[in-house]
Amino acid sequence: MSDKQETANGYINQLVVKAIEKKKLNQQRLAKNNKPRLEYVLFSQFDVLDTLPSKNGRTTIYHLAKKGEPEKQLCCKIVNEEAPNISSTMLLNEASRLELSQHPSVAEFIKVSNDFERPYLMYEWIQGESLAEKMQRHSNKGFRHDHIAWLVYQLAGALEFMHTRGICHLDIKPSNILVSEGDHVKLIDFGAARYIGESEAHAEASLSYASPAYLETGNTQPQDDVYSLALLTGHLFLGSIFGDAWHKEIKGRKRPSLIPNHTWKLLKEVINNPRGHGYTAISFAQQLARIDAQAIDSQSNAPIFSSLRNADLLLTHCKPQDKAGYGRFKVLEACLALSVCAITGLYLYQQSQPEWKTIVKSEPSFTLTQEPLNPTIKPAQTASFLAQAPWEIENTLAEMSSDMLITAPYREAYQVQQTKLNQRFDSYRGQVSSYQKLADSLPKSLMKLRKELVNLKATLGKGGELAPDAQKSIITVMSGLNSAVNASKKLSEIAGSKEEQITNLILRGETELAAKEVQATWQLKQSEAYFYSHVLPQKVMERIYQSMEDNSNSHFYTKAIQEAKFARNYFGESEEINSRIKDLIISRSSFILFSTVKEDRLFDKQRLHDSLSALERNDLKKFNTITDTLTSMANESINQAHQSNEPARGAIAVQQAIGDYLKQTRG
Repeated sequence: MSDKQETANGYINQLVVKAIEKKKLNQQRLAKNNKPRLEYVLFSQFDVLDTLPSKNGRTTIYHLAKKGEPEKQLCCKIVNEEAPNISSTMLLNEASRLELSQHPSVAEFIKVSNDFERPYLMYEWIQGESLAEKMQRHSNKGFRHDHIAWLVYQLAGALEFMHTRGICHLDIKPSNILVSEGDHVKLIDFGAARYIGESEAHAEASLSYASPAYLETGNTQPQDDVYSLALLTGHLFLGSIFGDAWHKEIKGRKRPSLIPNHTWKLLKEVINNPRGHGYTAISFAQQLARIDAQAIDSQSNAPIFSSLRNADLLLTHCKPQDKAGYGRFKVLEACLALSVCAITGLYLYQQSQPEWKTIVKSEPSFTLTQEPLNPTIKPAQTASFLAQAPWEIENTLAEMSSDMLITAPYREAYQVQQTKLNQRFDSYRGQVSSYQKLADSLPKSLMKLRKELVNLKATLGKGGELAPDAQKSIITVMSGLNSAVNASKKLSEIAGSKEEQITNLILRGETELAAKEVQATWQLKQSEAYFYSHVLPQKVMERIYQSMEDNSNSHFYTKAIQEAKFARNYFGESEEINSRIKDLIISRSSFILFSTVKEDRLFDKQRLHDSLSALERNDLKKFNTITDTLTSMANESINQAHQSNEPARGAIAVQQAIGDYLKQTRG
């Protein structure tokens, strides 16, 4: 056989192989297309309670309830149609690792299947709250030490079991840990889970909690989960802190005040040696479980569980003890002696010093002086001093820094004020950060939405000219969206954090402009605070009075009186409100009595009696005048009725009511 024939045969063989491969590929594609659509089958058997798209856009989680049996609920995770092929492989891997990791503190595996055109994973629905949600709800404080230790112990049990099965979770974070309504801890989301020693190209671990050793090598070890568990523990003690501030505090050298000393040492052992700390998940939890019973403050720290059943089997409640009891008492004795000396010395020093001098006049305008204006500081002077802007106060104190005695009372007042404000800020830190973040992100979100709308309009236009109505609708929406973008920018300037704006101004050297921006914002916020404390209550009161007047004009006196009482409950006792209530009661009584005598409306005997009683109780003079007028009107109506031979039911009822009331009250 010649070389040309061999070349020709080889070429023919390649064509045959390619044809066979293409045929197989077409058969596979045809078989896949012939498979029933996953959603059609799924939604025919289950009701969709909620839809949770993944952050990467590759999968979607459905919260489902079986049709006819709503109590049977589960989660179903499916791969999206447009997702790359690797997503199907990752979901199947996640399912196999979840199935192997079944433990009381792990979400229950139900089913995985590839029977349809895309794979899906079913696991239990856990009715409860994630740690991330709890941290957001209790954003102004950390969690109780005993609750943290009990939660970590349950998590450690699940991790220890997984490690014995050769699996690392690698994505331990607050959003992946649920606490059920029955106080059971459940670990979810095995998308990042790997076999020990395994390295995969596609990882989904959270960078804030991942071990640096794992991120550097891509190789997985059980110590990586212990590292994440340590970071989670520290985060729970600190609570919800804006951004990654919690991460910096835990990685820092100084112990945060919210983390107990022995816990801090444990965390630093793990964090400083990601794979050389020597702890397993269980041994870490056991070390953490040493609880100082006296240090547990159930009021200042938030709870994780509603109860701590079975926790006493683990938690070791003890009192911190020094190594030498004798030394402890010696230290106490020395401290007491020093305290007595310090108090005595302070008293003698204060007695030898002249009285405090003022640095401000009693007028609002401040002028620095070395001469005492008054022997003591008046409350008005302190109030005027503290009413200044912070930078003005600091400038005043800085200019007088050489004379500590003169500035001492003002420094103390300023320090007390700032301490109180700081405490208030700490209480609302989470809400403030949340609102600022929302205000900062709103313009960007709207601009992104506007861009999407522009792209949509361009895409629709490719198919031909849009219908006039459709074109008009899109233009209207874009116009409204543009207005919303501009309004959101103004809102962001007022309610946003200004962090990025001020930073950029300073980095560009525009420090004076940055200072003016901060000062203007402070002045605006102070004005806003005055609005809420003084202007808003007045405006609300005016609206309430208007509503009362409208109801009174429509003869809805009872409703107007009820509104006035609600206002009194909110604003407190007020002479004006009480006067209005009194006038409304008199007006209601008069309306009932005169309407009846004129037969515009007929009220029953009890209502007439109550009206007379209320009238006399609130204004005796008007009571006498009105009853005289009513008696005269009733007599006139009765006489006219006799002449026309018509009944005067209203006049007779009022006449009888007045007679009965006077007989009952006067005897």
